[in-house]
Amino acid sequence: MDLHLSDARPSPEEREAVASVLGPPESAWEGADRSRIDLEGHVARGGLRRVEGRRTLLLPALQAVQDRVGWISEGALNHVCERLGVAPADAYGVASFYALLATEPRPPRVAHVCDDIACRTAGAEALCRDLEQRLGPPGTPTAGGGAAWFRSPCLGRCDRAPAVFFQQAGAEAHAWSLAPTTAEQIAAVLAGQAWDRLAPPQVPLPQAEAPGGREAFRLLRRVGVVDPVSIDDYRAHGGYEALRVAFELGPEAVIREVKDAKVLGRGGAAFPMGVKWEAVARQPVRPRYVVCNADESEPGTFKDRVLMEEDPFAVVEALTIAGYATGAERGYVYVRGEYPLAFRRLHHAVEEARARGFLGDDVLGRGFSFDIELRRGAGAYICGEETALLNSIEGGRGG
Repeated sequence: MDLHLSDARPSPEEREAVASVLGPPESAWEGADRSRIDLEGHVARGGLRRVEGRRTLLLPALQAVQDRVGWISEGALNHVCERLGVAPADAYGVASFYALLATEPRPPRVAHVCDDIACRTAGAEALCRDLEQRLGPPGTPTAGGGAAWFRSPCLGRCDRAPAVFFQQAGAEAHAWSLAPTTAEQIAAVLAGQAWDRLAPPQVPLPQAEAPGGREAFRLLRRVGVVDPVSIDDYRAHGGYEALRVAFELGPEAVIREVKDAKVLGRGGAAFPMGVKWEAVARQPVRPRYVVCNADESEPGTFKDRVLMEEDPFAVVEALTIAGYATGAERGYVYVRGEYPLAFRRLHHAVEEARARGFLGDDVLGRGFSFDIELRRGAGAYICGEETALLNSIEGGRGG
């Protein structure tokens, strides 16, 4: 591919951010700093063949720049294009598609204040009016140009509305949610107050009782009971017993169990999950993948967030069973970008599972190879739809 790039070059911070995802470039052909390269920069070792198959890293590379600098400059975009062999117009189309990425200068600290249906009923409009009086209209730089606030669609914190999602760019980039929240708290964080010193107001939450008591719960039975960051606590409460049983049954019997249980997909089509698994297992093609859609973005929904935050090892175990039944070698979990705690807890769960032999080249010594990669969404409602989600994982626009 003949890439036509502008003269804009990346800053050292932008180079470091991209290298954190793609590794350091090996030549000027791959985007190394030409000012530090002599004859080596005129020698192409493999050309663009090196970047084949790495297009899937486009969104993670752009997110790394966003996290480090707070926006994606023309120079940073050029550098990502050089590293991945992606046309600038194509990469710009991706960068400008997602709401949590910025292609124009933006302050490093940003507050996304939900004004969707659940938060609106909890006073979000009054909160936003208060913020306008304190800080100016949405997008107005404050705190000496170092911060700004914006209105946002549903953040999936409907159980504790009203909610805000913060992004802090820099060498120690961080993202977090605060719910319920107040205009005073949001203004304090944007002014530089440490976020972890703010205690959200305590509000009573109505709890639905399952018929038959808590014992009747299935998906939520460990929520609030186990330590979500402890694999030992998870195992002490039945964790990884299902995977052990799956190995004893074998892939075909696992699929038969799922079909007999009449488990349905959670999408609008309610497609039988066992039928889908069986169709994948019967395909002769390799490699195979299983994908967990954790990008719930329908206003008012937050069930996936609760599971990922409070029982993340269950998500990892379930995806491993799906991989075993279908003969997949790799699983992806696409986590909504506005769910930073869920992403961190899942990342920890994957690392712990890998360290204990529940993921990797030989899971529990059973000759089954399976691993999981997490992908972080970037603020696109459409990516909750199957084909849009797959496009995003492959490095494209969600739509």
